[in-house]
Amino acid sequence: MLFCVQTIFVTILLLAVPAGLYLLGRRSAPQIFRRLAYETHLWLGIVSSLVLFIVCLSGTALTFKTEMIMFFEQNRYCVHTSDTAVPKSLAELVPLIEKAEKGKVVRITIPADKKQAWIFNVKKEDTGGAKLPAGMPPAVHAMLGTACLVNPYTGESPGLQRSSLYMFFMMLTFLHRFLLLDIRTGQIIVGSATLIFLVLVAGGLCLWFPPKLRVLKAWLLGMKIRTKGGWGKFLFDLHNTLGFYALIPVTIMALTGPVISFGWYRSAVEKALGAKPFGRLLEKPVVSKGAAASVSFLTIDDFLVKGNAMTQRKGMIRISLPQSPDGSVTYQKIGAGFCELAAVDKIQFDRYTGEVLKSDLFDDIPFNEQIASLIFPLHTGEIFGTVSKVIYFTACLIAASLPVTGLFLWGRKLRSRYIKSRRLRQDKLSP
Repeated sequence: MLFCVQTIFVTILLLAVPAGLYLLGRRSAPQIFRRLAYETHLWLGIVSSLVLFIVCLSGTALTFKTEMIMFFEQNRYCVHTSDTAVPKSLAELVPLIEKAEKGKVVRITIPADKKQAWIFNVKKEDTGGAKLPAGMPPAVHAMLGTACLVNPYTGESPGLQRSSLYMFFMMLTFLHRFLLLDIRTGQIIVGSATLIFLVLVAGGLCLWFPPKLRVLKAWLLGMKIRTKGGWGKFLFDLHNTLGFYALIPVTIMALTGPVISFGWYRSAVEKALGAKPFGRLLEKPVVSKGAAASVSFLTIDDFLVKGNAMTQRKGMIRISLPQSPDGSVTYQKIGAGFCELAAVDKIQFDRYTGEVLKSDLFDDIPFNEQIASLIFPLHTGEIFGTVSKVIYFTACLIAASLPVTGLFLWGRKLRSRYIKSRRLRQDKLSP
């Protein structure tokens, strides 16, 4: 709860800067500042409208990607078992999967819900010239391997995680991030449009302020949608009022999006926060000190028990197994639930002795490092589980509607000007 309050407070401060500058400037030159805000908002909106519409609409569909896949593929993801059933040990499951898939298990994902299938990532030594999954870089495929769904109670596999629906959402992800273009080109276009969107949000907030700041009724007018008064007022309220209500979520999305696209933006965020974005995610594993022993008497289940004992967080467990003789076992507990913070507790163990090499619990790190580690869930809406996803879904859908309503309003204004100028010409020609 404290993290939520802190995040909202920081976002409001960021929005307060352009709004404050606008209000200060408007006192000295009200018409100039309002006109400047309007023209900037209009023309930048026209330039970026198509890209923003595609990005926001695809982002809306991706918000509940996991839930939609699991809903339409319940026969693969849901495990039918009694509440008292106990899953097989990892020491039993891993050899079964490695034998069936003819590879080495490199990562195991255990969902928070005991009636969901587990995911085993298997790295195959020889693909036999098999074609890589569409859109998956070879380096990522080599690292994570093939993802298999596994019933932990029987050891049977309902198939690969990569179904046709899964690949559809993968394509949707590439549309959202790269517009289905070359990766670098798509990053530049989408990232630039997102930066423009930040300017649009700031300009929209400035234009939302009523001309008469001391009139309470004028403020309330910007918080409701009028259904009477014609299509013009209705469209204006859809654009103006809905945009205001979605202000904080879309600002968070727009601030965190370019971190993924631009290295210079990522460096700027790192300097501003004093912490490296995705630093905990991309750090190299710690080397096992007991490599000289060459023999480990510990099983994967031992590391699972040790990790569970060190963190009280509720959520999904992910265990990454070492890929080299001196590699370490990485245990991660990722918060997941209806209103659970998507924080990560990360612990690295010596593969031979079970000694804790590094304990990186989320609650123990400073607030700036917490923000840096949560940039991705802050962008996708997974930050507070289902609750934040609902908020993000609604806000992203509103954001997708803004280019449409904005263009309609601009078109109506152009039409009104054309009719007015035509009448003036007719009046001049008439005797």
